[in-house]
This record gives sequence, structure tokens and C-alpha cells, in this order.
Amino acid sequence: MTIRNFKNSLFQDLGVEWENYPIKSDEVQKRVQKWGNLLTKWFLVVKCGNNIYIFELYKLNRTNLDIFFFGTFNCKADAKGRIMLPVALRNQVAPILKDGFFIKKSYLSECLELYPAYEWHRVMAELNEKSRFDEENLQFIRMYTAGLRQVEVDATGRLLIPKDIISLGGITKEVVIAPIGKRLEIWDKKAYDESINATKEEKVKLAKRVMLGEKPSGDVS
Repeated sequence: MTIRNFKNSLFQDLGVEWENYPIKSDEVQKRVQKWGNLLTKWFLVVKCGNNIYIFELYKLNRTNLDIFFFGTFNCKADAKGRIMLPVALRNQVAPILKDGFFIKKSYLSECLELYPAYEWHRVMAELNEKSRFDEENLQFIRMYTAGLRQVEVDATGRLLIPKDIISLGGITKEVVIAPIGKRLEIWDKKAYDESINATKEEKVKLAKRVMLGEKPSGDVS
């Protein structure tokens, strides 16, 4: 049974619409109890006096989801800026698909950044804490959010990127989607390959600076 079918059956049995809560009466409480584990799996049931409050757990928690993406994916962009997401990546974004995404040019790298909506809202809340009367703060926010667009992944798993945003990222046809924690980077394949190309010595030095905090030789700061 899917959550949608369960929800419809539950509230048909209760004789109320989904939006109508609190639910009252002892008889209704008995009916709620009979649904047992399925109810507690998908919903939070809170009894308060003579009332029962039923909340959908996914709706309560979806803005607090901590999804760390993984895997690097080779894709293709068509002439309309549509990228078909691989099945493995679609499975990762499935829990947050309905909330949508935000996309923008990376502030530092020659790629695009795709944020789940909840993660972008968190970033903006952090930026909003900065003083609005500091010109440097304002200039940074302007540059950081330049070209920002809201996008969606459709039912077939295609991500449609506006053409002007595609051009900002220098994306042609061959695309690499790479994870950076809670967001995804979308690269033109040639640019991505160049960005990760380094000698073993360069990789070792970078790892030591980042992971061990070692300073480059000659740096006395």
C-alpha cells in the first residue's frame, strides 16, 4: 500500500477530510488505533485532551533532510538544455523531488551549482544574517546569487536548465554531474577533466593543506 492510498483509506474510515484536524471523539481514536504500524510509519499521532492531531512525517521532516550526494555521472545536454539524470542519481533526489531545486553559476568555479530547495533556503538564511548596511556584504550577495533560477526535474527524470544559465557554465553537450556535499556541480566534461587533472605531488600537497592544515613552504602567516 502506498502512502497516498493509505491516507485516503484512513480518512475515509474516519469520515473526515485530510485537512480537517484535530479529530475528535473516542470512537475516532479507536479507529485510528486499528491502523497500527502503518499509521506510525508515515504519520505522527499526538493526543491532546479529547483531540487527536495527525501530522504527515515526511511533511514535517523534509526541510530537515540531510542528503549528501555521491557518485560522479556522465550525462548529455540536448539543444534545449535538458539533461536526463541517471537512475542512480534520480534515486538520490527522489525524497526531495517535489520541493524543486535552485541553480546558479558557481561563484569560484567554471560550472553550475544545483541546490535542493531546502539547502538553498538554508544558504540564504545564513546570508540574510549579514549586515545589509555593509557594501561588501551586499556586493558579495549580488555576485553569489547572480543568475539564480528555480528549476525542476520532470516526471521522466529530465532537468531543464535555462539557456542563459547553460551558457554561464560553459556547458555544451557532454556533461559531468559531480557531488559537493549537499549540492551538485554541473560541468562541461572538458572543463571538469581539466579541473581535476593534477600530478601526484600536487594532490599530496593539496590533501595535506586541506586535511592536515599544513601551510605551503615559505608561508609564515
